[in-house]
Amino acid sequence: MSQDRSRGYTITTNSAGELVYSFTYKDEKQLGITKKGSDGSFNTVVDPKSNEFTEVSASDEALSSFNSNVYGKPNVKDAIEQANIEEQTQFFEKEQKRIDNAAFVTNEFDKPKSLAYRTGKQVDNYERPDFMIDYSGNAAKRGKKSEIFAYPLDIDPLQDHMKIVRYAYRRPTINQSKSARNEKNAFLGKLNIAGDSVRGSNQLGSILLPMPKATDVNGVEWGKSELTISGLAALGAAAGTAAGMRLLTPMGPNFIGKTGKERALDAITGRRMKNKAFGFDAVGLGQAGVAENLAKLAGNQVDTDTFLARTGGRVLNPNAEMLFQGPVIRDFAFSFLMIARSQDEGDEIRKIIRFLKLGMAPKFQSTTFLKTPDIFTLEYKNGPKDKNQLKTVNRFNPGGLALTTMNVDYAPNGYWSAYRDSQPVAVKMDLSFTELRPIFAGDQEKTPEDSVGY
Repeated sequence: MSQDRSRGYTITTNSAGELVYSFTYKDEKQLGITKKGSDGSFNTVVDPKSNEFTEVSASDEALSSFNSNVYGKPNVKDAIEQANIEEQTQFFEKEQKRIDNAAFVTNEFDKPKSLAYRTGKQVDNYERPDFMIDYSGNAAKRGKKSEIFAYPLDIDPLQDHMKIVRYAYRRPTINQSKSARNEKNAFLGKLNIAGDSVRGSNQLGSILLPMPKATDVNGVEWGKSELTISGLAALGAAAGTAAGMRLLTPMGPNFIGKTGKERALDAITGRRMKNKAFGFDAVGLGQAGVAENLAKLAGNQVDTDTFLARTGGRVLNPNAEMLFQGPVIRDFAFSFLMIARSQDEGDEIRKIIRFLKLGMAPKFQSTTFLKTPDIFTLEYKNGPKDKNQLKTVNRFNPGGLALTTMNVDYAPNGYWSAYRDSQPVAVKMDLSFTELRPIFAGDQEKTPEDSVGY
């Protein structure tokens, strides 16, 4: 199971004073603690056998972090569940070794090595900009938990591109299908509430890809609805409306121009009664019903409309309408052709494919239960910040998307063609995503006015 890492918390201890700590969790248990150094990065792992580890774990901040990251809300557990000492020690040693090794590496990605194969395009002199290292958010440098992948390796994040971010699936509540909205709070007044999301708080990695063919299809379900006069009457009665009661009551006020005595006589003799307001012919419908039942006894099918059409040249008015039936969940399909120009770029292509496959795969828990796969967010961007989302094309539901199908063609030209290390010359990757909840009017209203919205 993947590890989740919390944000930083300022905690004061007797052994270390006031420092900023981050917590790592696995299988809903606290695995390790990392603290921030003078350079602003979390570059020191706390020994699980130390007093500092015990003091930090006993703090209110640690318990709040545990509940928020493991259960998605505060005050679930009164105490932190710790991984066993062997797991914590293994995490400590592994993280300490990684941090020690990272001390000898600059903040830039290594330059691509010499080409393992010649393609006519060189990327040996390429260097990534510093800000791209932190583009994926928390701890985005290579070697840390939230990695960033890119194709091509020398992609310019300041130009239009697509960003895919992977998150763990979390369900804070039973119903996660509400839009962005404003709610009133007795103490805080009007609050701007974001739309529902099932994504976990920590990023599990990011991918930058060239801008694909951008299309979006928004839709809602409308369906045909038909109700004859008897159906309308039944609905009216069920709703307690005056119209329904008038239709179902022989003595109702819509039998215009007749005295109470005449209406009673009509009811007794069964003479044809017409409701001038609705065109309701009770006797005609009654005869049609009798005819239909007699026909069934004789082994024939004669419905009400057939009887009315043959006996009077008319049929029941279906009162047809198109009625709203619900929202439509949007689907998106993308295709990327990736050609490796260096050995490093070939490695990166394989990492991208593996990263997506791992994210979309269901997780085995037991013979009884499976855990939901990770989910993704998609953005069209031309920079590293949230404000750099493109306004000229659609946005994607911030609540998350599921990667439903992934089709990788390792010989898109119709024949196998590879370099000497068996890396395919070209790889075509087709991805199909489905948003996890509908887009509501409240979501559209929160998008910038100069954008095309979702």
